[in-house]
Amino acid sequence: MIASNVLELNQKIRRRISEPNLREMLVGSIVGFVVKILSALCLFLMNIVVARTLGPSEAGLFFLGLTLITIVASIGRIGLEQVTVRFIAACHAIHDSDGVQAIYRKAVAWVAVISTLLAFTVWGSAEWITKTLFNQPGFEVVLGSFALAIPLVALYTIQAHALQGLKRIAKSMLTLSVLAPGAMLFFLMVNPVYSAREASLYFNISCAATLIAGVYFWMKSSPIAERSVSFSSQKLKQACIPLWFVIILAQVSQWSSQMMLGAWSTADNVAFFATAQRTAMLTSFVLFAVNSIAAPKFSALYAKGDMAGLEKTAIWSVRLMWTIAVPVLLFITLTSEWLMGFFGKDFKEASLALIILAVGQFVNIATGSVGYLLSMTGHERALRNNSIISALLGVALGALLIPDYGLIGASISTAAAIACQNLLGVYQVRKHLGFNVLMIRG
Repeated sequence: MIASNVLELNQKIRRRISEPNLREMLVGSIVGFVVKILSALCLFLMNIVVARTLGPSEAGLFFLGLTLITIVASIGRIGLEQVTVRFIAACHAIHDSDGVQAIYRKAVAWVAVISTLLAFTVWGSAEWITKTLFNQPGFEVVLGSFALAIPLVALYTIQAHALQGLKRIAKSMLTLSVLAPGAMLFFLMVNPVYSAREASLYFNISCAATLIAGVYFWMKSSPIAERSVSFSSQKLKQACIPLWFVIILAQVSQWSSQMMLGAWSTADNVAFFATAQRTAMLTSFVLFAVNSIAAPKFSALYAKGDMAGLEKTAIWSVRLMWTIAVPVLLFITLTSEWLMGFFGKDFKEASLALIILAVGQFVNIATGSVGYLLSMTGHERALRNNSIISALLGVALGALLIPDYGLIGASISTAAAIACQNLLGVYQVRKHLGFNVLMIRG
């Protein structure tokens, strides 16, 4: 009986994997998973070296500046990340090389102009931002230096998403999340620096090198256009503007607590929270790995009207995520103090914060690719509404909890906002696409 059940299960798995959509997603996810492991390692080591080399106070200024320019760079991308994946994937699926290049050129041009204007704005107002929002001595110089990275981060992120639309998963993920932290880690190891401003200069150089690599990857991977065509600006705006608000609100959910800590607490607490949050976010490497192949697949399946294939692909992606996410959460929960000790003995104070933030990231992973499902199928407004609710929740909880509970209050508000957004995403997928991504049995 046992042998018969094992044989039946093996045949069932073989039948599922033999299906083209699931096979492509599985192979692509494995490639993405390997690259994301490398990314997680680079990020973790970079954060450790920054924290241990700079110390809590200077590391707090570095992470505060890094977070602020991350938010501004996301604004400069005007929601084009997922739109670029969606339209390039759809054109690539029907071998429309002219359309692929037209979308790429327009997305890069828009982001270059807007992110550069934002960079000059931040650089020119660094003193005002520091005095008005943050009571952190020395932050003005750090922020002014970091401002140079805004267009670099915005542009290499668009490069990565364009490559994702072509299903060049390894190159996309290298550009998005490996090269910059890897280069930063290299610089810090070869020639250590001891101030946030000097570290920010290393970051700028790392981002410039990453952008150059991303452009090179695109030139080697993209199809050659037979003729120069223009992609509709109106169509692009209609898709990206709702997502722009989604991206901004997602940044609010993710980083507002750190900003409030910067305004109401010490640089040390900012460093404790930043290292705990960035460590917890490493647990989502499985989500990024699966999404890297799943997102363009969702777009292609929906464009073909294959709703059965869309549902099956989405649910199988969740199964892949659960397989890895549960052990990772247990590991972090059981070893949180040991993990935070890598950053320095003072950082062990953030062990409980790490557990709270890891739970929020687990909900993010366990609910699957609901954000991509909605954006790749034209339901950007539903995604926007979810982001509004979760961002408001995160800010409200942060304002309520951080003044009295500091680090723990920031962790609770961030985890709650992330969990809320993804649980709302499960509801919206069920409402608009007709299936429940959490029905992973069977």
